[in-house]
Amino acid sequence: MKKMMQITMITLVVGGIAALAAFKLISNKKEVEAKVYHPDLNLAATVQADTIKEGPFSKATEFLGSFVANREVSIASETSGKVISVGVEEGSRVGQGGLVARLDDGVLEAQLHSASASLDNAAGTLKRYEQAPNGVTQLQLDNARTQLRTSQAQVEQLKRQISQYTISAPFSGVITARNFDLGAVVSPGTSLATLIDISSLKLEISVPERYVGQFRNGMPVTVNTDVYPGTAFKGAVGMIASKADASHNYTVKILVPNNNAALKAGMYGHVMVGNASGRPAIGIPRSALIGSAQHPQVYVVENGVARVRDIETGAGNATSVEVLKGLHTGEVIVAGGLVNLTDGAKVSIK
Repeated sequence: MKKMMQITMITLVVGGIAALAAFKLISNKKEVEAKVYHPDLNLAATVQADTIKEGPFSKATEFLGSFVANREVSIASETSGKVISVGVEEGSRVGQGGLVARLDDGVLEAQLHSASASLDNAAGTLKRYEQAPNGVTQLQLDNARTQLRTSQAQVEQLKRQISQYTISAPFSGVITARNFDLGAVVSPGTSLATLIDISSLKLEISVPERYVGQFRNGMPVTVNTDVYPGTAFKGAVGMIASKADASHNYTVKILVPNNNAALKAGMYGHVMVGNASGRPAIGIPRSALIGSAQHPQVYVVENGVARVRDIETGAGNATSVEVLKGLHTGEVIVAGGLVNLTDGAKVSIK
């Protein structure tokens, strides 16, 4: 009897816990449902709308990029030594072969003088041996010629080493950074300065794969910048990447002559590629599109109600998309305010 009562109590407790849990779950579900947005079909949503018109559809696409220097190099020392002359400042222009820095080469100059004297002596000795009527053996002649060649090699080696103590610009450009001062001791490989060539610049743009076919090497391109509005810069496509990045975009580099150094590396530039004007067509703003690229749709306003309609799209540019099927002139589509808009919802056009 006592065991039966214990079983009954346990059953009642378990049943109570289960009932409490079920009650809590139902309560939580009601709270969640209360927080979920449920559109009120009787309440008109305020939207922005466009009326469908047919007109010339521009297929030109704009691409934005930034300018980089045509050439940029870090000028380094090939040897170690103390800087005894500085030839450049940050921001200064330097011509090809212009002095960047000179290191102390006094010890090598002294060695060169000694080697030059040895060379003169070897040349004189060989000349005397060759002009002697007799008394000179073939071995002495061979040794004299060997000594002459050895002295010549020593002189050439020292001249080569001394030339490394004068550090010059490999091409004309602008010094953008100088990392040394007079009296500094540098080591081989030490970066002394950064030199860039901005006589021409490269505009690097990222082109999606669907547009990369519009570019070809050598193609003339007009480049514009916000820094100089109304001024067009002439350029030409210099390189089209052979491999896309992870986003299936290809890097295209456009070479732009930089007359009077008006452009600077790091500035933004943009180009328009494609037909500036085309045949009459229906174009809608990209903001009106819903659905997916494979199944594009728009909201069409009919008697104050938004209706979803399937469409077929064609060419596009940065702001608009050509519509081949599904829309007719005079119809009104929703172009803005699509958040939480549903099929059949009442709309009020702003």
